[in-house]
Amino acid sequence: MKKKILLFCVLVSSLQLLGQRPYWQQKLNYLIDVTLNDKDHTLEGFLKLTYENRSPDTLRFIWFHLWPNAYKNDKTAFSEQMLENGKTNFYFSRKEQRGYINQLDFRIANRTCKTEDHPQYIDVIKVYLPAPLAPGAAVEITTPFHVQLPENFSRSGHKGQSYQITQWYPKPAVYDAKGWHPMPYLDQGEFYSEFGNFDVRISLPENYAVAAPGLLQNEAEKEWLKKRATFRIPAEPAPATAKKKWGEPVKKTAAPAIPSSSTPKTLRYLSENVHDFAWFADKTFIVNHDTAQLASGRIIDVYSFYTLSGSSAWVKSVSMMKRAIHFRSALIGEYPYPSVTGVEAPMGFAGGMEYPGITILSPDMDARTLDITLQHEIGHNWFYAILASNEREHPWLDEGLNSYYDNRYEKLYYPEPEAGSRSPISSDIISSSLSRTLVALHKDQPMETPSADFTVWNYQFIAYGKTAYWLKAMEEYLGTELFDQCMKAYYEEWKFRHPYPEDFLSIVESKSGRSLPEFRSALKEKHLPFPDEPHQKKIRTAFVMKLDPEPGTRYISLLPLGGRNLYDGFMLGAGIHNYSMPPSPFRFFLIPQYSFKSKQLNGIGRVQYTNFSEGKIAQTTFFLNGSRYSQFSGIDSNGKRITGTFDKMVPGVRLIFREPTARSTREQGIEFKMYLIGERGFSYAIKSSDSLFYPYRAKRTSRYLTQLTYFVTNYRALYPYDIRVQLQQGKDFYRASVTGNYFFNYPGSGGLNLRFFAAKFGYIGGKTSRKEFDTYRFQPKLTAVRGGEDYTYSDYFMGRNESEGIGSQQIMMRDGGLKLRTDLFQDLQGRSDNWVASVNFNTTIPSSILPKFIPLRIFFDAGTYAEAWKKESATPRFLFVGGLQLSILKDMINIYAPLFYSQSFRDNLKSVPEENKFMRKISFTIDLQRFSLRKWTGNQFPF
Repeated sequence: MKKKILLFCVLVSSLQLLGQRPYWQQKLNYLIDVTLNDKDHTLEGFLKLTYENRSPDTLRFIWFHLWPNAYKNDKTAFSEQMLENGKTNFYFSRKEQRGYINQLDFRIANRTCKTEDHPQYIDVIKVYLPAPLAPGAAVEITTPFHVQLPENFSRSGHKGQSYQITQWYPKPAVYDAKGWHPMPYLDQGEFYSEFGNFDVRISLPENYAVAAPGLLQNEAEKEWLKKRATFRIPAEPAPATAKKKWGEPVKKTAAPAIPSSSTPKTLRYLSENVHDFAWFADKTFIVNHDTAQLASGRIIDVYSFYTLSGSSAWVKSVSMMKRAIHFRSALIGEYPYPSVTGVEAPMGFAGGMEYPGITILSPDMDARTLDITLQHEIGHNWFYAILASNEREHPWLDEGLNSYYDNRYEKLYYPEPEAGSRSPISSDIISSSLSRTLVALHKDQPMETPSADFTVWNYQFIAYGKTAYWLKAMEEYLGTELFDQCMKAYYEEWKFRHPYPEDFLSIVESKSGRSLPEFRSALKEKHLPFPDEPHQKKIRTAFVMKLDPEPGTRYISLLPLGGRNLYDGFMLGAGIHNYSMPPSPFRFFLIPQYSFKSKQLNGIGRVQYTNFSEGKIAQTTFFLNGSRYSQFSGIDSNGKRITGTFDKMVPGVRLIFREPTARSTREQGIEFKMYLIGERGFSYAIKSSDSLFYPYRAKRTSRYLTQLTYFVTNYRALYPYDIRVQLQQGKDFYRASVTGNYFFNYPGSGGLNLRFFAAKFGYIGGKTSRKEFDTYRFQPKLTAVRGGEDYTYSDYFMGRNESEGIGSQQIMMRDGGLKLRTDLFQDLQGRSDNWVASVNFNTTIPSSILPKFIPLRIFFDAGTYAEAWKKESATPRFLFVGGLQLSILKDMINIYAPLFYSQSFRDNLKSVPEENKFMRKISFTIDLQRFSLRKWTGNQFPF
């Protein structure tokens, strides 16, 4: 029996071994000759690639990345992602600002290889091999290539004659045990490439300073670079001043251009055991150089390249870089490359970007930010260059591990926070109010999420910050000494290879002798981990603190608030609320205010309870709104000032549906409200002493209105829109309407906003003259809606029922939206107890005509209504208004000046000269109630 059991175990073990293949990776050798043309901003190159197949598989083709083609047009994966992330600059770029790679001719033994485009991505191509490439065999592939460099939108390109040459040559995709990894270039989401040796020759005008990784083979160039430490741009006489034309943009003073040398030079660089080669060229670079001795005694070169137009902090950049190298070498493993280089140059965004042996940082960093960012980017030599994980699929394995060491670096060298200075990878990102808000709203994502699937905030919050705290918890669980031993073992085992998450965790478990099931499961969970802060409630497990989305301590804020309208005069009160980040399920705000004119207590408030869920309904909010203010005033028979008031209570529920992907820019849901409104108006009586009518306060009357709304809003950067479908019902009537807004972006900035409105009105139980009279204010109309017609009291008015003065000129954007007040012309309001329909346009004015800082637009409104189509109608079927619109505070306040309109309007206005004056025709809206943080910030805050 024992023999049978032993035989069975041997058989199972043998099958397991047969199912496992030993680790392997491909080996590449690059020989590249490239020439920079700084007049046309192009590269002319020739690639000779030796591809050694170390896999157990026979290869019949090789996927190549042609990433300069990411900038070819606005239909690439890069362009689409930029739009998703709220950036339109590349989409609207001109043809001459874009880039591409062409003139490719892949050959093997002088035989042209057949190629096939990737079915989705124009920056990926399949190159078929003329003969199968067997395991252990190698093949030499050659091709010329021509690159049109784009303006720098993302890492690669040029700004004038400053060049950032990254992802510039045809590069084979990785083939590993999981198969091929062809991928498009993305702005959010980095790279995965094969290791190899590079022999690169760069030709360009000789007065360019070139920053490149590896060993520079030109001794004369090394000596010339040493002299660049004192380089200064030659002075140029100031040009004669000329009078600036109206509308002409203000030009920033730039450094004088340095003519390119007519004499070329060719530089040669050798890099070994790297998977990428990036280089940077600028005629204005200042170059600092020093050496650093590592613990083994090995000496490496340390270079920094920067410009005078950048930050003065770069003067100390070499010492910062040396400290960063020593710091990570001591904790992880010794830096293996012969040189390290830091470069200050534009790269399309703020922050830094790493490449093996070299890093680039954006300009204008203070000393602390520069130091922290430099050490982060240099740290990627360990987590990216040496431990070359697939960070497109597993960004935490690169960015997160690197950020963990950022936190240790900051704790050691910057234990106290410094006001006004924060690095983009600062250690407090995980504990920020924003990150906790995302968690509370269930809008965070697991650490094990591919780069391209993260939202913009979650990419920073989770791939960087959350992983760093996950590792901190692991350090606390294992102890710092043992944790450091595990990381050193991971480095030694996997350096110059392609580790996956399983490889990292297996090393830690085997080296520490401990199982890490909680850490493994946390990779695929949301909400974990968070820092241990005393004011947070947490449940400690063996390794991490779970955050209760509700903080243990809540605050009620109190601040003085004033207000004013024409009837209540100045009001003084307080704003009392518990709104904070992250949000609690129960929230409220109350603004009680005492009116010094009407001598009464007014105010507005809201109480709500929200359930945040992972289900199909992401948010369910039950709420109760209320308000009370005066809506008109008068003098009674005793000479006392009295006011008419309104009060309302609005209970309701709002459901927000969960979108199919976390990166969605859309929000949709339904909302039900019931308006319970009380109104106290005036009655009039004759005073016997003068036989005049005087008002007195009538009894309070009440009414109700139910409202059901379906809404969908897409906050996307390109062509955002929103649609609202609404059904209202009150006593004796119903009203159904559709309102849509669509914004057409213009290249550069600005755009055309299109609004569409249609409404159907009907009577419940049949039409009668009484019902027609009672429902008059609820009937939709085309022209401007006034305060007295705001039957839900939803807008903020200076004076709801004014007929004179500035208060009478306020309108609200509802119904047809024709921006002309027609109070004296009832027949020209386009009011209908059947249906109305309208379109409204407004467009920004090109900056070539009007400076951007003047927010002036042109508007045009047109509409029609049911009664205009009757044979006996006295009005035209279509009414229109056009003019100028001044929009302030991102459309929160709009001022309209009608300049042309339908003949019917013109004829009637002429009959009342006082109303026909230009200033009287001006109207304005105050749309505070439509404030949206997502819209205000361009969807930067997705809540």
